[in-house]
Amino acid sequence: MRQRFFLLLLLICSFFFSFSQTKSENIVVVTMDGLRWQEIFGGADSLLTYDTTAKYSYKYVQNHFWAPTAFERRKKLMPFFWSEIASKGVLLGNRNYGNYFNNANPYWFSYPGYNEIFTGYPDTAVNSNDKIPNKNENIFEYLSKFPEFKGKAAVFGSWDVFASIFNEGRSGLLVNDGFRDLQGSLNEKQKLFNELQHQMPDLFHGGERLDAATFNIAFEYMKTHTPRLMFFGLGDTDEFAHAGQYDYYLDAAQNADGWIRQIWEYIQSAPEYKDKTTLIITTDHGRGLAAGSNWRHHGSRIAEASEMWMAAIGPSIKATGESKQKGQAYQGQIAATIAVMAGKEFKPTHPVLPPLSFSAK
Repeated sequence: MRQRFFLLLLLICSFFFSFSQTKSENIVVVTMDGLRWQEIFGGADSLLTYDTTAKYSYKYVQNHFWAPTAFERRKKLMPFFWSEIASKGVLLGNRNYGNYFNNANPYWFSYPGYNEIFTGYPDTAVNSNDKIPNKNENIFEYLSKFPEFKGKAAVFGSWDVFASIFNEGRSGLLVNDGFRDLQGSLNEKQKLFNELQHQMPDLFHGGERLDAATFNIAFEYMKTHTPRLMFFGLGDTDEFAHAGQYDYYLDAAQNADGWIRQIWEYIQSAPEYKDKTTLIITTDHGRGLAAGSNWRHHGSRIAEASEMWMAAIGPSIKATGESKQKGQAYQGQIAATIAVMAGKEFKPTHPVLPPLSFSAK
């Protein structure tokens, strides 16, 4: 049954772009956990912005994020996305144009989603968020077998399950997640960021630090060690959504947009990265509609929770902006896409969805 399901996915995957490709020497991936496509492409949701019964500050949402049109609202919420990426990269997943980007796995929550992104395999056996070391090989692990990537991959995440998702013990990847201190020879900023993460409020009860800590620890590592494969796993959007705090959820999305701008500006200023690095941005799953409280939730019981989005910018990407072409793609295609961008073919022992097709500049 599982094999039949996978073969069906292979048959129905369609591509948004032609097959020409320019190699990227470096790949940086950023995820914003559970951030809905509705906010990416439409900004603040009107139902949630004007919900006078809400326990969050709807007045704050109105004052900081509301504008008369969806085009204005999305620029207000995600200014980097709608300036730099929209003009120099690509954005997938605006379902208003029939441009579909989805989970291929049937569960629509975090561990299965991250497994799918990085292993290319929507494995139905990956069906919980438990800290079980992932038996599937991830793309960073696979590329690290090549001399040019060996010892040059780093994973940073707010959620303390990433060590299991990337199977830290088997893969040998550097993984820093949860409240773990960065180890090794550290500069003064790195020592300070280690300390500061423990001084921040533990809002999510021990399993997840705030994204401000993750970003600063990871970004300083990036500037110090210049890894060729880098992952920033941000989680505040999902946590604040589950808590029903739409104001904080939007703040978290906007903060992430600002950090992504910093990453991209650094990439374009550093000789090791400039014009040879592709930045991929996506999420692990969607969530429900604004009606009722479904926007707070995800999982297979929420019909819209498989609806996702993806953005990318860099030498492997043609500057097509917001895609309005009808088609279907899946997050499981990202792993093979990373390999192609790096000039390789992802050939682990498990099945892999085919790469997305991005035109080169």
